[in-house]
Amino acid sequence: MTRKGGQQRRRELLEAAVSLFGKQGFDSTTLDAVAHATGVTKQTLLYYFASKDVLFDACVSEVSVHVAGVLERVLEGSDSGWARVEAVVRGILRMAEEWPELPLFLREAARRSPKVVEQVASDLEPLRKRALMFLEKGMEQGEFRQQDPGLLLFMLYTAIVGSLTEAGVLRAFAGRDSGTTALRKREEELIEFVRRALSP
Repeated sequence: MTRKGGQQRRRELLEAAVSLFGKQGFDSTTLDAVAHATGVTKQTLLYYFASKDVLFDACVSEVSVHVAGVLERVLEGSDSGWARVEAVVRGILRMAEEWPELPLFLREAARRSPKVVEQVASDLEPLRKRALMFLEKGMEQGEFRQQDPGLLLFMLYTAIVGSLTEAGVLRAFAGRDSGTTALRKREEELIEFVRRALSP
């Protein structure tokens, strides 16, 4: 197997694992199921990942890199102020729409272990610092309302990620419908919520 082929196979295994871990949870997901989902033997899976714990940790790293990459591309845009914030929010929502299992996996990862949360936080730390600097600059220039930037960032993160990972709870609690139309409506409502949180 060529190196490129090995990398592609590894990525396919990770994508399948992220999907299964997200849908079924860590405890209910077996290595046999991941192997079956990608059409390989369990032995082939174990060649890449020695155990389910190793596989899960690799999934966390893969997802962190993916999320960081999406945010990096959005943050590299020329927009400033509110336009940049809106681009980030929409970028995250598009990412979740294109990879529906991603929010479910993030929820499972956060519930599984504080160590996992620390790993994700460490992977995204450079982006967190950039976001804080961006918010602080916006406040200094009067584009955003004066408030604690760290607390604001946490609240924004909770609102955005929570709307993705707890969509089922939101539907049950608020009586929201599912589907593309409902998703777009929720996106606009979330954008408006973030706008109000930042408005001076």
